[in-house]
Amino acid sequence: MRRFAVIGMGRFGSRLATNLAQAGQEVIGIDLEPRLIEEMRDRVTLAIALDATDEQALLMHGIDKVDVAVVGIGNDFESSALATVLLKQIGVPRVISRAITPTSARILARIGADEVVNPEDEAADRWCSRMISPEFLSQHQVGDGHSLVEIKAPDKWVGKTLTQLNLRARFGVLVVAIKIRRTTAGAPDRMVVELPDPGLPLEKDQVLVLFGLEENLAQLPRD
Repeated sequence: MRRFAVIGMGRFGSRLATNLAQAGQEVIGIDLEPRLIEEMRDRVTLAIALDATDEQALLMHGIDKVDVAVVGIGNDFESSALATVLLKQIGVPRVISRAITPTSARILARIGADEVVNPEDEAADRWCSRMISPEFLSQHQVGDGHSLVEIKAPDKWVGKTLTQLNLRARFGVLVVAIKIRRTTAGAPDRMVVELPDPGLPLEKDQVLVLFGLEENLAQLPRD
């Protein structure tokens, strides 16, 4: 389990903090607004109302001991920049800062942010991919024109093995995992991730996790 601090409990920060906590991570939620902190108390490990530009307050609450800090402040660039600098100064190993413009992204990177995120741009990119390739259940860009995508096994692939399909030679993509729905008595169905066995026939409703160039992934069958 890793320890995260998320600064700024607006839409981006609160959702990120909640998702991290639900994934079993230790999460400290931070905001100046007491009302937002009250809303987060039952959703994260610890919710604190403090000024993230106050170095002593950060140290007093052990923020220097977290593994990752996310500066999710979106409406006050000065506070976002100062918090980014302070987090690096007090020794946080990885600081991820939210930017809302290309200029703010460049500045945050130059003053110490290990990574800069623009949720609006990333959401637009994901929606663009979803509209162009609606058969993808999900798509994660991994840089240099490559993506990981999830796709329901096309009908024409069902009953055939990965060896027979030879997707790497035909399409230039790799199957890196298969998601299979498992039913357990007395428990809800769940999707289980398994390594692909090239000798087993694909089954209906299986989900394939594929890796490759986006232009190659776009050539996959759509039914």
